[in-house]
Amino acid sequence: MPAPDLEIGVIYTYERELMPRLLETLAASGDGLRLRLILVDNASANGIQEWRHYFADTFSLRNEQRLAYASNLNRIIAVSSAPYLLLLNTDMYFDPASQCLRRMVELMESRPRCGLAGCRVYHPDGTDAYAARRFPTVPVVLARRLGLKGLFRQAVQRHFYAEHAPAETFSCDWVSGCFMFLRRKALLEVGKFDESYGKYFEDVDLCLRMWRAGWQVVYHGAAYCYHFEQRASKKLFSCDAWLHLRAYLRWLRRWGFRPYTSYGNCV
Repeated sequence: MPAPDLEIGVIYTYERELMPRLLETLAASGDGLRLRLILVDNASANGIQEWRHYFADTFSLRNEQRLAYASNLNRIIAVSSAPYLLLLNTDMYFDPASQCLRRMVELMESRPRCGLAGCRVYHPDGTDAYAARRFPTVPVVLARRLGLKGLFRQAVQRHFYAEHAPAETFSCDWVSGCFMFLRRKALLEVGKFDESYGKYFEDVDLCLRMWRAGWQVVYHGAAYCYHFEQRASKKLFSCDAWLHLRAYLRWLRRWGFRPYTSYGNCV
Protein backbone atom coordinates (compact mmCIF):
# COMPACT_ATOMS: atom_id res chain seq x y z
CA MET A 1 0.00 0.00 0.00
CA PRO A 2 1.12 3.64 -0.43
CA ALA A 3 3.25 5.03 2.37
CA PRO A 4 1.06 6.57 5.09
CA ASP A 5 0.95 10.25 5.97
CA LEU A 6 0.07 9.43 9.56
CA GLU A 7 0.38 6.33 11.71
CA ILE A 8 -1.77 5.83 14.79
CA GLY A 9 -0.67 3.65 17.68
CA VAL A 10 -3.30 1.92 19.82
CA ILE A 11 -2.63 -0.60 22.60
CA TYR A 12 -5.36 -3.20 23.22
CA THR A 13 -5.37 -5.13 26.47
CA TYR A 14 -8.99 -5.61 27.64
CA GLU A 15 -10.92 -2.47 26.60
CA ARG A 16 -13.33 -4.39 24.38
CA GLU A 17 -16.35 -2.12 24.83
CA LEU A 18 -14.33 1.01 23.92
CA MET A 19 -12.66 -0.15 20.71
CA PRO A 20 -15.51 0.08 18.15
CA ARG A 21 -16.31 3.73 18.91
CA LEU A 22 -12.64 4.69 19.06
CA LEU A 23 -11.64 3.06 15.78
CA GLU A 24 -14.75 3.98 13.82
CA THR A 25 -14.57 7.68 14.70
CA LEU A 26 -10.78 7.75 14.40
CA ALA A 27 -10.80 6.32 10.87
CA ALA A 28 -13.29 9.01 9.79
CA SER A 29 -11.34 11.95 11.27
CA GLY A 30 -8.58 12.29 8.68
CA ASP A 31 -10.15 12.90 5.28
CA GLY A 32 -7.55 13.10 2.54
CA LEU A 33 -4.84 11.47 4.64
CA ARG A 34 -3.31 8.05 4.15
CA LEU A 35 -3.70 6.44 7.58
CA ARG A 36 -2.09 3.34 9.03
CA LEU A 37 -3.17 1.80 12.33
CA ILE A 38 -0.44 0.19 14.42
CA LEU A 39 -2.35 -2.07 16.77
CA VAL A 40 -0.63 -3.73 19.73
CA ASP A 41 -2.15 -6.86 21.23
CA ASN A 42 -0.92 -6.50 24.81
CA ALA A 43 -1.40 -10.20 25.66
CA SER A 44 -5.18 -9.77 25.48
CA ALA A 45 -7.54 -12.65 26.15
CA ASN A 46 -9.42 -12.43 22.83
CA GLY A 47 -6.89 -11.06 20.36
CA ILE A 48 -7.19 -8.14 17.94
CA GLN A 49 -8.47 -9.75 14.76
CA GLU A 50 -11.92 -8.15 15.04
CA TRP A 51 -10.36 -4.67 15.23
CA ARG A 52 -8.30 -4.91 12.04
CA HIS A 53 -11.05 -4.09 9.55
CA TYR A 54 -11.59 -0.48 10.66
CA PHE A 55 -8.49 0.64 8.76
CA ALA A 56 -7.52 -0.59 5.30
CA ASP A 57 -3.88 -0.43 6.37
CA THR A 58 -3.31 -2.10 9.74
CA PHE A 59 -0.04 -3.36 11.19
CA SER A 60 -0.27 -5.55 14.27
CA LEU A 61 2.11 -6.45 17.06
CA ARG A 62 1.67 -9.19 19.65
CA ASN A 63 3.04 -9.28 23.20
CA GLU A 64 3.33 -12.73 24.76
CA GLN A 65 3.16 -11.05 28.17
CA ARG A 66 1.74 -7.70 29.17
CA LEU A 67 4.05 -4.74 28.93
CA ALA A 68 3.83 -1.36 30.64
CA TYR A 69 2.46 1.62 28.73
CA ALA A 70 5.80 3.22 27.86
CA SER A 71 7.22 -0.11 26.69
CA ASN A 72 4.27 -0.58 24.34
CA LEU A 73 4.63 2.96 23.00
CA ASN A 74 8.28 2.27 22.25
CA ARG A 75 7.31 -0.88 20.36
CA ILE A 76 5.00 1.25 18.22
CA ILE A 77 7.71 3.84 17.62
CA ALA A 78 10.18 1.12 16.60
CA VAL A 79 7.98 -0.05 13.69
CA SER A 80 6.65 3.36 12.61
CA SER A 81 7.87 5.09 9.46
CA ALA A 82 5.37 7.86 8.61
CA PRO A 83 6.25 11.56 8.97
CA TYR A 84 3.75 11.81 11.84
CA LEU A 85 2.73 9.42 14.59
CA LEU A 86 -0.27 9.72 16.91
CA LEU A 87 -0.17 7.85 20.22
CA LEU A 88 -3.42 7.73 22.15
CA ASN A 89 -5.32 5.87 24.84
CA THR A 90 -8.08 3.42 24.04
CA ASP A 91 -10.63 5.34 26.12
CA MET A 92 -10.95 8.07 23.46
CA TYR A 93 -13.35 8.92 20.67
CA PHE A 94 -13.63 11.59 17.99
CA ASP A 95 -16.13 13.81 16.20
CA PRO A 96 -15.53 13.01 12.50
CA ALA A 97 -17.12 16.31 11.45
CA SER A 98 -14.31 18.20 13.19
CA GLN A 99 -11.55 16.34 11.29
CA CYS A 100 -9.16 16.29 14.24
CA LEU A 101 -6.40 14.30 12.51
CA ARG A 102 -6.39 16.51 9.43
CA ARG A 103 -6.25 19.64 11.57
CA MET A 104 -3.31 18.26 13.53
CA VAL A 105 -1.36 17.49 10.37
CA GLU A 106 -2.09 21.01 9.13
CA LEU A 107 -0.72 22.38 12.41
CA MET A 108 2.50 20.40 12.08
CA GLU A 109 2.92 21.45 8.45
CA SER A 110 2.52 25.11 9.41
CA ARG A 111 4.97 24.85 12.33
CA PRO A 112 8.08 22.98 11.18
CA ARG A 113 9.76 23.28 14.61
CA CYS A 114 6.82 21.68 16.41
CA GLY A 115 8.02 18.25 17.47
CA LEU A 116 5.05 17.24 19.61
CA ALA A 117 1.48 18.51 19.83
CA GLY A 118 -1.78 17.86 21.60
CA CYS A 119 -5.36 18.81 20.84
CA ARG A 120 -8.18 20.05 23.02
CA VAL A 121 -9.61 17.19 25.08
CA TYR A 122 -13.18 17.06 26.37
CA HIS A 123 -14.75 14.80 28.94
CA PRO A 124 -17.90 13.08 27.61
CA ASP A 125 -20.06 15.58 29.50
CA GLY A 126 -18.49 18.42 27.51
CA THR A 127 -16.22 19.81 30.23
CA ASP A 128 -12.62 20.58 29.35
CA ALA A 129 -9.84 18.21 30.44
CA TYR A 130 -7.15 20.91 30.15
CA ALA A 131 -4.69 18.99 28.01
CA ALA A 132 -2.06 21.77 28.05
CA ARG A 133 -0.05 21.89 31.28
CA ARG A 134 2.97 23.45 32.87
CA PHE A 135 5.52 21.15 34.43
CA PRO A 136 4.33 19.98 37.85
CA THR A 137 5.41 21.74 41.01
CA VAL A 138 5.17 20.50 44.59
CA PRO A 139 2.07 22.66 45.34
CA VAL A 140 0.32 21.28 42.24
CA VAL A 141 1.13 17.68 43.16
CA LEU A 142 -0.12 18.26 46.72
CA ALA A 143 -3.26 19.93 45.45
CA ARG A 144 -4.13 17.15 43.04
CA ARG A 145 -3.06 14.18 45.20
CA LEU A 146 -4.44 15.41 48.56
CA GLY A 147 -7.53 17.27 47.39
CA LEU A 148 -6.09 20.66 48.35
CA LYS A 149 -7.04 22.55 45.20
CA GLY A 150 -8.71 25.27 47.25
CA LEU A 151 -5.51 25.93 49.17
CA PHE A 152 -3.34 25.97 46.03
CA ARG A 153 -5.91 27.39 43.62
CA GLN A 154 -3.55 29.85 41.94
CA ALA A 155 -0.87 27.19 41.39
CA VAL A 156 -3.42 24.80 39.87
CA GLN A 157 -4.83 27.48 37.57
CA ARG A 158 -1.34 28.34 36.40
CA HIS A 159 -0.57 24.63 35.89
CA PHE A 160 -3.53 24.38 33.48
CA TYR A 161 -2.75 27.63 31.59
CA ALA A 162 -5.86 29.40 32.86
CA GLU A 163 -4.63 32.60 31.19
CA HIS A 164 -5.36 31.01 27.78
CA ALA A 165 -8.78 30.23 26.34
CA PRO A 166 -9.16 26.48 25.64
CA ALA A 167 -9.78 27.18 21.93
CA GLU A 168 -6.41 28.96 21.53
CA THR A 169 -3.27 27.44 20.03
CA PHE A 170 -0.07 28.10 21.99
CA SER A 171 3.25 26.65 23.08
CA CYS A 172 3.12 24.82 26.40
CA ASP A 173 5.40 22.81 28.67
CA TRP A 174 3.68 19.48 28.05
CA VAL A 175 0.45 17.95 26.81
CA SER A 176 -1.58 15.09 28.23
CA GLY A 177 -0.26 11.68 27.24
CA CYS A 178 -3.74 10.48 26.25
CA PHE A 179 -3.19 12.19 22.84
CA MET A 180 0.37 12.84 21.64
CA PHE A 181 0.93 13.86 18.02
CA LEU A 182 4.61 13.43 17.14
CA ARG A 183 6.88 14.47 14.29
CA ARG A 184 9.03 11.49 13.38
CA LYS A 185 12.09 13.65 12.65
CA ALA A 186 11.95 15.13 16.16
CA LEU A 187 11.35 11.76 17.79
CA LEU A 188 14.38 10.25 16.07
CA GLU A 189 16.48 13.08 17.46
CA VAL A 190 15.08 13.13 20.98
CA GLY A 191 14.65 9.40 21.54
CA LYS A 192 11.91 7.12 22.79
CA PHE A 193 9.97 7.15 26.04
CA ASP A 194 11.94 6.54 29.23
CA GLU A 195 10.62 3.19 30.47
CA SER A 196 12.32 3.53 33.86
CA TYR A 197 9.46 5.72 35.13
CA GLY A 198 7.35 2.57 35.29
CA LYS A 199 3.99 4.33 35.07
CA TYR A 200 3.28 8.06 34.76
CA PHE A 201 5.56 10.97 33.84
CA GLU A 202 6.99 9.33 30.72
CA ASP A 203 4.94 11.83 28.68
CA VAL A 204 6.11 14.79 30.78
CA ASP A 205 9.71 13.63 30.40
CA LEU A 206 9.46 13.35 26.61
CA CYS A 207 8.00 16.85 26.30
CA LEU A 208 10.85 18.34 28.33
CA ARG A 209 13.40 16.52 26.19
CA MET A 210 11.70 17.96 23.10
CA TRP A 211 12.14 21.48 24.44
CA ARG A 212 15.74 20.86 25.45
CA ALA A 213 16.53 19.58 21.95
CA GLY A 214 15.14 22.76 20.37
CA TRP A 215 11.72 21.43 19.35
CA GLN A 216 8.43 23.02 20.35
CA VAL A 217 5.50 21.46 22.20
CA VAL A 218 2.20 22.96 21.07
CA TYR A 219 -1.39 22.75 22.26
CA HIS A 220 -3.86 23.08 19.36
CA GLY A 221 -7.26 24.25 20.60
CA ALA A 222 -8.83 24.18 17.13
CA ALA A 223 -8.77 20.36 17.09
CA TYR A 224 -10.47 18.22 19.69
CA CYS A 225 -11.39 14.73 20.83
CA TYR A 226 -13.11 13.11 23.82
CA HIS A 227 -11.60 11.13 26.69
CA PHE A 228 -13.32 8.81 29.15
CA GLU A 229 -10.74 9.80 31.76
CA GLN A 230 -10.56 7.51 34.78
CA ARG A 231 -7.61 8.68 36.86
CA ALA A 232 -6.85 5.74 39.13
CA SER A 233 -4.17 7.88 40.82
CA LYS A 234 -6.83 10.27 42.21
CA LYS A 235 -7.38 7.93 45.19
CA LEU A 236 -4.75 8.84 47.77
CA PHE A 237 -4.11 5.34 49.10
CA SER A 238 -4.37 3.49 45.80
CA CYS A 239 -1.49 1.68 44.14
CA ASP A 240 -1.67 4.10 41.22
CA ALA A 241 -1.34 7.11 43.50
CA TRP A 242 1.89 5.74 44.92
CA LEU A 243 3.16 4.88 41.44
CA HIS A 244 2.44 8.47 40.44
CA LEU A 245 4.33 9.79 43.47
CA ARG A 246 7.28 7.49 42.78
CA ALA A 247 7.42 8.68 39.18
CA TYR A 248 7.33 12.30 40.32
CA LEU A 249 10.25 11.69 42.68
CA ARG A 250 12.21 10.20 39.81
CA TRP A 251 11.34 13.25 37.75
CA LEU A 252 12.70 15.51 40.51
CA ARG A 253 15.91 13.50 40.79
CA ARG A 254 16.47 13.77 37.07
CA TRP A 255 15.39 17.34 36.30
CA GLY A 256 15.13 19.17 39.63
CA PHE A 257 12.43 21.54 40.82
CA ARG A 258 12.84 24.09 37.98
CA PRO A 259 13.52 22.33 34.67
CA TYR A 260 14.41 25.36 32.57
CA THR A 261 15.11 25.08 28.87
CA SER A 262 17.06 27.34 26.57
CA TYR A 263 13.71 28.69 25.31
CA GLY A 264 12.72 29.81 28.81
CA ASN A 265 9.37 28.11 28.33
CA CYS A 266 9.54 25.91 31.39
CA VAL A 267 9.15 27.24 34.90
